[in-house]
Amino acid sequence: MTPSGDLDRIQSLSGRVFGPTRLRAAENDAALDARIDTCTIGHLTLVTIAYNQAVQIEPQPNKDEFVIQTVLAGTCRVETPRGATEMPPGATFVFSPTVPTTLSLDPGCERFSVVVRRQLIEEAFRQQFSFDPPAPIEFDMQPVANDGRAERWQALVSYLRAETRVRREGGAVQAVDGSIERIVLSTLLLDRFAADGNMLPRRFEAVLPDYVRCAIAYLRSHLDQPLTLEQIAAHCGVSARTLQLGFRKSKNTTPMEYLRLLRLHGARADLQQARQGKGTVSAIALRHGFTHLSLFSREYRREFGELPSQTLRAASQDPQRG
Repeated sequence: MTPSGDLDRIQSLSGRVFGPTRLRAAENDAALDARIDTCTIGHLTLVTIAYNQAVQIEPQPNKDEFVIQTVLAGTCRVETPRGATEMPPGATFVFSPTVPTTLSLDPGCERFSVVVRRQLIEEAFRQQFSFDPPAPIEFDMQPVANDGRAERWQALVSYLRAETRVRREGGAVQAVDGSIERIVLSTLLLDRFAADGNMLPRRFEAVLPDYVRCAIAYLRSHLDQPLTLEQIAAHCGVSARTLQLGFRKSKNTTPMEYLRLLRLHGARADLQQARQGKGTVSAIALRHGFTHLSLFSREYRREFGELPSQTLRAASQDPQRG
């Protein structure tokens, strides 16, 4: 435990753990104390922290750290450009370095956090999903869903806190560090990118044959071109049957269906970032390999429950985009 009554010192210590952070105390004429307990497991930093008075925390630009935070006691109010929400005890949020955030903590609010560097999450994403992560990776500022996932996170947090106590007493077994790190990162990525359908693949196994990885990379780099199963298989140096079986076993789909979904999700991502204008939908459809606009609209609606034009219109009307 590290007590401190000096604002600058506490802010410096917090910055070394969480990355660049601005800290403001609610009572300027009262001493600010912090109780900080840290532990390192592999490349993860585990932190339990509480202040003796209300504080406001603003992570600064150019941070490189993601923070998985669970409130243990008290409450924490979180404000982002999309609004404000309250974190009651037991709630878990994931803070992304590229999302402007302000945290307002009640006196005595105690938080447990897992701090992860950006590069580690990006590498874990590639290993988990077999393609490059979006740039930047961002997590929704919503509590972990209460559908079993929240309970799973609570169990994981309890385990990590117990592991912290064991290590404080000198009982660390560093041989398990890599396994613990993988469990935390896999759970984080699966909950965010696999469960909500916003990121492909929706069904997968973590370990893929090299030729399936090769095929995925080839598909992603040729979304705007007509492709055949034989062409993809030849590029990967296997037969069409082998490629079919590999995708069926590891992805529970076919290469061509996987390509179709890649194109649809890629088009949706572009529509959500585009400005409404004449020919925008057609241009995005062509960019992702759809030469027939009516077929594109039909498949898009079947996949997402709305027409491409509706996605574009909603994105253009989003006040957060200015």
